[in-house]
Amino acid sequence: MRSEDSVPALVRRCQHGERAAFEDLFQRYQPRLRYYVRRLDAGGDHVDDTLQEVWAKVVQRIGSVRDGRAFNAWLYTIARNEVYGRARIRDPFVALTQESLETVADDPEPLFREDEAIRVHRALETLPPEQREILTLCFLEELSHQEIAGILGICVGTVKSRLHYAKRALRARLDTNDESS
Repeated sequence: MRSEDSVPALVRRCQHGERAAFEDLFQRYQPRLRYYVRRLDAGGDHVDDTLQEVWAKVVQRIGSVRDGRAFNAWLYTIARNEVYGRARIRDPFVALTQESLETVADDPEPLFREDEAIRVHRALETLPPEQREILTLCFLEELSHQEIAGILGICVGTVKSRLHYAKRALRARLDTNDESS
């Protein structure tokens, strides 16, 4: 990868009005962003509309990005806010639950083989939105705990706690599916 193709360089080029740089960012992030938005919007009826709004906001606000290395977290924050903003418009009484801050137990992390991918994705669909989101950001988007904390507007300890409980819930779903097979 050339240095001018790095995300910070692409962001700088976008800020200078280079259309090709925006197209590169779009091509790089669109598939992953689509997956993330689909995971947050359980109904999945408004994914394309949501993505269009996200990219429109990126174009409008790219000049506000001071550090191109923060683009990833900035983009996912816009996407998250757009999904939840649309959910509040559809049902203004929907509230996201806030998990209590508890010390994460020293349970070993579950390991998944590649051949389990379909089962994992199906089980992921059955989890509550906040658990799907944290697992998607951590394992599918491979964001750091710090980046996830910035996107969700929570502290790193809460990220770790939510991640712990989400992994346990996913494992329980997978175990339940194994027993019913």
